[in-house]
Amino acid sequence: MTHAILGRWGKNLAVRFPHEIASQLSLHEGELVDIEAGLDQVTIRRAVPRYDLNDLFAGKSAAEWREDYAGAFDWGADAGREIVEE
Repeated sequence: MTHAILGRWGKNLAVRFPHEIASQLSLHEGELVDIEAGLDQVTIRRAVPRYDLNDLFAGKSAAEWREDYAGAFDWGADAGREIVEE
């Protein structure tokens, strides 16, 4: 078991991860983590990345996205009440 000492960071307390723990988990400076507190334990997990649509679609216009993905899906022939006459 590895021990760590709590330190002060402004008004907050901070935990510094020892090098061997950070390396084992591939943690890097600035990485976002989720913290959950129980009665006598603290759980720290790597945060799941969160994106918004502006980030995901940045860099291309709507027309460029449509052109890139035209024909990307083949839903098969229309059947039943979904048949649309063109």
